[in-house]
Amino acid sequence: MGMTMRAIMDNEHDRATLTASSAQSPVENTQMAGRSYSWRGLTATNERITAMLENPTFISSVVVYGHNLSSVGTVQVEYLFEGEVVFDTGPVVAADIIPLGVWRAGIDPWGGSDLTSLPSIHYNVWTEPTLVDGYQITFDDPNSEAGYIQVGRIFSGLPYSPPKDMNVSWGVKLRWVFRGEKKRTESGSLRHIGGGVSRRLTFDFKHLDDEETGILTQELLRAGAGQEVYINIYPEEGGVKEAAHAFVAMLDDDFETTNEFHNNFSAPLAYLEV
Repeated sequence: MGMTMRAIMDNEHDRATLTASSAQSPVENTQMAGRSYSWRGLTATNERITAMLENPTFISSVVVYGHNLSSVGTVQVEYLFEGEVVFDTGPVVAADIIPLGVWRAGIDPWGGSDLTSLPSIHYNVWTEPTLVDGYQITFDDPNSEAGYIQVGRIFSGLPYSPPKDMNVSWGVKLRWVFRGEKKRTESGSLRHIGGGVSRRLTFDFKHLDDEETGILTQELLRAGAGQEVYINIYPEEGGVKEAAHAFVAMLDDDFETTNEFHNNFSAPLAYLEV
């Protein structure tokens, strides 16, 4: 594994005061609204969301989840403090581009994203911890077929991420749960009733020391079983591997730790996509 897993369990965006350059649906839908609701701007060019925090705080991540940007649409994230921009990504293409050698002439669109079959497409920014009192996110997608920008959820904050030697162990299991049920007709043919898919992710920390076990325990107890968190097992790897193992979820089982031997704990976890 490359980078250690990251999980935003305490979402600063949910407590922020939000404004948007335009809105067909409320920008507050990006805060704890469930995946049935989203913010939608009036246009697809130069649309902006501004979030002002309750108090100055350190953040090192912003995640734009469930967006409808095309393969050439851009996102620009700016951190704000006392009216000044203290960090600026500049406009960055949000999509993962199909690499040469994988791109198929006559089949795949030029510049097309290879993640469109996944349930939710998202864009994330990872930075050094920076003191901010707000941030703004600007979207620009002049080639949008929809003609507007849409975003489901936004996460920001300081993610939980263990030291590299205590990272998630091998054996990460990702289950695609196809919703609905199969029924036979009177003629004997088989039909699937219902639709949609969600993900269930199970993994294990097997080498946590005493201190890190305490940190993880406090993070999980603060979040609880009903809190929506953004979890990413393979951050910054890109492609389907990262995208498939990164989504908004809730804890799907009790939290338990086992003291395997001196200064070593294990902790299995399970998350279900919301």
